[in-house]
Amino acid sequence: MREKLRIQEVLVVEGKYDAATLSNLVDGLIVTTGGFSIFSDPEKRALLKKLGKERGLLILTDSDAAGFRIRRYINQFAAGVPLKNVYIPSVKGKEARKDVPSKEGLLGVEGMPAQLLYEALAQAGATELSQKSGREITFTDLYELGLSGGTDSAVKRRNLLERLGLPPRLSKKALLEVLNGLYSYEEFCRIVQPKPVLFWDFHGTLTQPDILWFDAAVEALKQCFPALRIARETIEKNFTRTCLPWYHFEDHDTTALVDTEAWWAFCEEQFAAMFGRCGLSKEEGEKAAPYIREYILDASHYQLYPDAVETLRTLQRQGYRNFILSNNFPELEKVAAALGLSPYLEGVISSANVGYDKPRKELFDYALKTAGAQEGIMIGDSIEEDIIGAASAGFFTIAAHYREPVPKAGLTVNELKEAANYLQTAR
Repeated sequence: MREKLRIQEVLVVEGKYDAATLSNLVDGLIVTTGGFSIFSDPEKRALLKKLGKERGLLILTDSDAAGFRIRRYINQFAAGVPLKNVYIPSVKGKEARKDVPSKEGLLGVEGMPAQLLYEALAQAGATELSQKSGREITFTDLYELGLSGGTDSAVKRRNLLERLGLPPRLSKKALLEVLNGLYSYEEFCRIVQPKPVLFWDFHGTLTQPDILWFDAAVEALKQCFPALRIARETIEKNFTRTCLPWYHFEDHDTTALVDTEAWWAFCEEQFAAMFGRCGLSKEEGEKAAPYIREYILDASHYQLYPDAVETLRTLQRQGYRNFILSNNFPELEKVAAALGLSPYLEGVISSANVGYDKPRKELFDYALKTAGAQEGIMIGDSIEEDIIGAASAGFFTIAAHYREPVPKAGLTVNELKEAANYLQTAR
C-alpha cells in the first residue's frame, strides 16, 4: 500500500465518509463541513478561517451541484485565506454503502479510487511535508496539562481556545485533532506554559515614527487657509514636546482629562496656542485646531511596520497575550482595529482613558491589573517612557527599532520580528 501523503494544508471535505476515505491516504488534519450545515455554523466557519490562516485550506467536495455549492460558499467566506481547490473527475457510479446512486449518479469523494484522489491533490498543488518533528499530542497530555479531567479544566480549556483564536465549544476530540494539526507536543507545551503579558507601544513601535501630529497640523492649515504659507519646520519647532498631555504635564497626571471631550478640548486649546506661536491670530488658531483631531483619527494616515502584524500573530500563536500600552488619544482602540490589529490584541490601553501617562508607575500598574498579570514585558521605542519607565515598574523591557544596544533595556532589537525570535526561545 502506498505511504500516506503528509500535507501541510487542512483538508476540507463534506462528510464523515469522505473524511474516512481520505484518512487512509493522507496524514494531516481533515475537517468536515457537515454538508450544508456549514451555512448555519459560524463556529465551524471561524475554525476553518483560523486553520486556513495558519496552514492553508484544500477544498475537496463532490463533483455534483451540491458539492460545488458548498465549495463556492467556502471560497466566499474564507476570502483572503490561502486556499486551493481540489477537483475530482465526474465518474458515474455509486458508493458501496448506498443502495441507489446519488441524484446525479456520480461518485462522491468517498467512492473515488485512491489513485484519482492522489492525482487530484497533486494537481491542486497540495504541499507535501517531510517527516513530522516531535510527537503528537494525546488525551493523556491534555489531562496532565490540566486541560481535561480536572475541576477547572473546562475553564482552562476555554481560556486556551480563546487565546489561540479557536471556537470555544470544540469537543475534546475535536480539540485534539485541531491541536495536532497545528502543533507538535513540544510546541504545544511551550504555548501552555505561563508567560508574561506583552505590552506594545503604538506610535513609533507598531506604526512608523510619530510625525503624524506634525502632518495633522500642516493639513489643518491647508484645510482652513489654503493660501497661507507656513514652513513645516516652523510647525515642528513649535509643536515638538508641547501641546500633548504627556509633554505638557510634567508630573504626567492627567486624571482631570479622562473624559474624551475634555481631553480633546485641552489639546485643541494647546493646538491653537501652537498656531499662535507660528504667527496665526487667536481666531485663526482656534479655527484650525479641531482639524487636527479629524486627521489623527483617520486610520488611513498610519503606516504599520512591515513585520508588525506577523510578529503579533506569531507571538499570539505561541501563547503570548498582546496589549497596546500607549500615551495616546482616547479613541486609540478604534484606530488599532481599523489597522487590522484587533485579532492579535487582548486590549488597548491609552493614557487618555486612564489619567496617567508613561513613565508614571500608575499606568504600568493599571496595565498589569487590566491584563490580570503578575509579569509584563514592555516593547517600545521611547527610552524614557517605554524603557526607563517600564523597568522602574518591574517590567522586562525591549527597545525597538535601534541598531545599537540601549544600555537600560533588557533587549534591543532593530526589527520587531527579532523580539518574536527572542521571546519564542528565551522566555
